Amino acid sequence: MKFKMVLVMLIFSAAMAVEVLAQQSKEPVKSTDKNFPSTLQPVNPVKYYGPRKEKKKKQKGTVTHDAQNEYYKRIENTWREREKREKTYERGGGVDKMKPPYFGHKKPPKIRPIEKRKYCKVCGIRH
Repeated sequence: MKFKMVLVMLIFSAAMAVEVLAQQSKEPVKSTDKNFPSTLQPVNPVKYYGPRKEKKKKQKGTVTHDAQNEYYKRIENTWREREKREKTYERGGGVDKMKPPYFGHKKPPKIRPIEKRKYCKVCGIRH
């Protein structure tokens, strides 16, 4: 019994001695080091230098004509596309979509039997 107690005390004292020697061998950290955290600056902050988000301005109840302006832009774009189509048609380029069997389709529509024909949303004809 005494032998076991002495052995446990010896192992415990040896572990304490190793721990004390390990603490003494470490170099003390210099507080003048720039990367060392302190109470004023606990962690080195990571700065973000990207563009800032613009703050939304409050509207004072003024009338905006955004929807109207978008409508006019759409009308103008369709007018330009129509002008381009007409120019290519005059030069002989492109497919003549205004004449049969196209009726405005990109490809000529499939002609089904009379009892299976469907109403076409593009040209308004059953085929």
